Amino acid sequence: MDNADLTTFVHRAYTSAAELVRFSAKQRGLLIGAVADSIRKQKNQILEANTLDLESCRDLAVPELVLEWVKLTPERLNSTVDCLHAIASAPDPLTTVFYQEGFRRIPLGTVAFIHEGFPQLAVIAAAMCLKVASSTIIKGGNECSHTQKIFVEIIREQLDKYNFPENTIIVPPPGSAIKDLLTQERYLRLVIPYGRPSFVQQISKQVTVSVLPTAMGNCYLYVAPSGDLEQAKTIFLESHRSDPDPVNAVEKIILHRSWLTKELVPWLESLRNAGFTLKGCDVMMAYAREIWEWDSYSFTPMGNTTIQPVPNENFWGQAYLNKTVALKVVDSNEEAITWMNQYSSGHADVLVTDSLQESQRFSQSVNSSTLYINTSNRFRRYSTGENGLHLNSRIILGMSSLKTRGASRFPGFIDLHTLTTIKQIISG
Repeated sequence: MDNADLTTFVHRAYTSAAELVRFSAKQRGLLIGAVADSIRKQKNQILEANTLDLESCRDLAVPELVLEWVKLTPERLNSTVDCLHAIASAPDPLTTVFYQEGFRRIPLGTVAFIHEGFPQLAVIAAAMCLKVASSTIIKGGNECSHTQKIFVEIIREQLDKYNFPENTIIVPPPGSAIKDLLTQERYLRLVIPYGRPSFVQQISKQVTVSVLPTAMGNCYLYVAPSGDLEQAKTIFLESHRSDPDPVNAVEKIILHRSWLTKELVPWLESLRNAGFTLKGCDVMMAYAREIWEWDSYSFTPMGNTTIQPVPNENFWGQAYLNKTVALKVVDSNEEAITWMNQYSSGHADVLVTDSLQESQRFSQSVNSSTLYINTSNRFRRYSTGENGLHLNSRIILGMSSLKTRGASRFPGFIDLHTLTTIKQIISG
């Protein structure tokens, strides 16, 4: 498809977005609910199509991480259906009262969701855009083509049934180049890339319209001198229980030097026994070598097999997306803040402390879009407030930080309000 044809294609989605504002919030909600019910009814067909994708992935040499993201299970499909119903019944962001008279929320228009793996997430993204009267262009990789096809067929059937514009949710024709789609400035309003950090970075560099880069992994946890190691371990392990995407997984733990005692050894052993590979800074490596020279200590020496040195400085700024944790030792809270601001992805960092002064200092100085203090940062796409999260049944597509674009702070949750913009109305 040449660029002129692609422009015509994007224009169709743009035109549909203009028509969507004429449909009521109730009508949009009914459509999303119908899509959810249809997915539930066709669960077996979807899983069969997904099996074909998984078999094709082996021929395509798809990385194991992405292969896991492609895979659908009955539980993941049920979770998707529940999320769609939550979107359908959520209050309409376009009609909720805004904080100041004279302002109102309006749709963005046309949104492109570019993803690798996660075929079910494309449906959730499209439903969220539909909820706020925006059209969606879905562009996935070859690794999930069969699954995406059946999802799109389900959506198109319901669009026709409820008399919505047929180009409300569309997929570019085969052979369309992503880079050409990303430069459709005339009709495309926002691009959301979702996948591995390298994938998101590549898309973000090519796009010439507004982009909302999602973030995954490379989250930091700092255990302050007044903190609690057991609480830190609980938060760390909980952060890795997101399924299937480890969005807020803590991959680096910063420890104040005061924790370098014999009591730290069983804590490190517990992380290793939980299946994590431990890597350490120079100070941590020196501590490990010293602590196991004590003859009175009964724990199995960890040596090079349990704590490995961090290979290079770049390692602190990379997302691992596996069961690896890097340990950094600092001499002060200020050093911890500086380190987190320099190397964290900036979307979901954690502080464990029993000091109000420390928590206030970190709240003011850490450049993460979301800072968790003494609570789990586990990512939940649809939360009803369990386990200490009080998101009031909030539906979250992902997490974002515009740190790479020069803005150090940005609302981390990509929710329904994020997919709208603000219009000011001035009367005379």
